[in-house]
Amino acid sequence: MGRTAFILEAPEPREHELQIDCTHMLERILLPDVQWTAIDHAHSLDRRIGRNGRPIGLIEVQKRKARGIKSGICDYLFWFDGRAFAIELKRNADEQLSDTQKDFCRGLLRAGALVKVCWTKIQVFDTVVEWRLTRPMRIAA
Repeated sequence: MGRTAFILEAPEPREHELQIDCTHMLERILLPDVQWTAIDHAHSLDRRIGRNGRPIGLIEVQKRKARGIKSGICDYLFWFDGRAFAIELKRNADEQLSDTQKDFCRGLLRAGALVKVCWTKIQVFDTVVEWRLTRPMRIAA
């Protein structure tokens, strides 16, 4: 009888769950004067059929476009002390930026914003600490 290889893989969170986890962390560690927002892309993936017979995600995308929301916008935007910052959150390292995300990030860089792509909560944490957007941290002895 042949043996099958045992492969151990770490669970991979859905991007929505990862963003919620990062948001809870950011709410606790950011300086009070940091203005920030997270962008909700979740409706775009909703394939349920709405009342008019079209997928809800498509309807939401059209509504957002009509309101001026740009495709490719980063998941997190921060403003502090006259500077702008953005984090694009990806679920895993194999997931590439879309062309619209690349264009949006390039535009932010040209405007002088700092931009970073992160794949884990730890990378988001390290990024906002590096950007000095966090409260002073106490290290337990």
